[in-house]
Amino acid sequence: MVVVVRTRHRGWSRELDSFVVGLPKADLHVHLEGALRPATVLDLDRRGGGQLAGMDEQQLSELFRFRDFRHFADLYSTCTTVFRAPEDFARAVAELAEDLARQGVVYAEVTCSAITHHRDRGLPFDEVVDGLWAGARTALRDSGVVVRFVLDHVRDLSLDDCWLTAQWCVLGRDRGVVALGLGGYEPGRPASLFADAVRWAIGRGVPFVPHAGEAAGADAVRDALAFAPPRLGHGFRAAEDPAVVGELLDRGTVLEVCLTSNLRTGVVADLAEHPVRALLARGVPVVLGSDDPVLFGSTVVGEYEQAVTGLGVEPDDLPVLARTSLESVLAGPEVRDALVAARDRPAASQPGEP
Repeated sequence: MVVVVRTRHRGWSRELDSFVVGLPKADLHVHLEGALRPATVLDLDRRGGGQLAGMDEQQLSELFRFRDFRHFADLYSTCTTVFRAPEDFARAVAELAEDLARQGVVYAEVTCSAITHHRDRGLPFDEVVDGLWAGARTALRDSGVVVRFVLDHVRDLSLDDCWLTAQWCVLGRDRGVVALGLGGYEPGRPASLFADAVRWAIGRGVPFVPHAGEAAGADAVRDALAFAPPRLGHGFRAAEDPAVVGELLDRGTVLEVCLTSNLRTGVVADLAEHPVRALLARGVPVVLGSDDPVLFGSTVVGEYEQAVTGLGVEPDDLPVLARTSLESVLAGPEVRDALVAARDRPAASQPGEP
């Protein structure tokens, strides 16, 4: 379905905010390490004897004022190092679910860079995934949010590391892992560099949902599409090549767009000129994601606000974006269909019981 975008943008109101909170929706692009509450960052850092000793939340918030991509990478590394044990992952997932539930999110696919935790601090796969799954069970019980996981490979790591992540994705399917991701610095590191490991995972029933077409152009999107991903992280630079846009439409590939993140990282200067406007007008399916909330100051509801005030999306089309997010989940048809069916009856029992 085509989403209408206007050149004359609307304002935002308390009524619109409440309307969006009331829309059952999914956050399909959020990184666990970039979604920690500031108080949790400090608490976990203290327990691990880390680098933030003496800081309070205000000082941490000042430290986390995004400056450039290098600063982002350093801050992301800081957030990653505070994870030391399974209970840290469980706490982070449960707290993220609480934060999402307040915004009307009923389902989340949370990306975790398990390979980084393993390489940097020696955390075994089972400890990471067991912690994530414990958090998902708590999230469903306490917040009513169904949580599943994408384990991502980081582009600047080796093919061997990608193989390990692919194997973990297959092994973790019984504990909520639904896809293999690919993140990190994109230019010069296309998805095809990791083709063998990616195709091995796909052959064992694990979908591939890479970041592509954010810091690199339409060729990066074309490269990723060779793996038939159901969704792409970002992907909006596809707009630079009509043939790639046509391929997105033919395949029905969903783009996970993170508007606040795009502004903060500088990959777009102004939402009024964002390439996703043209993609929405062509009918490319799009969902909105919060990406790294603690680093960018983003929220799911804030992304819907940005869509209206920055892109020019008509408020009447916001339910289309919300429904697309529920239709695009990877937890399996039973969970997906139950989420879509329940969107008009929020008092119904929650699907996806672990």
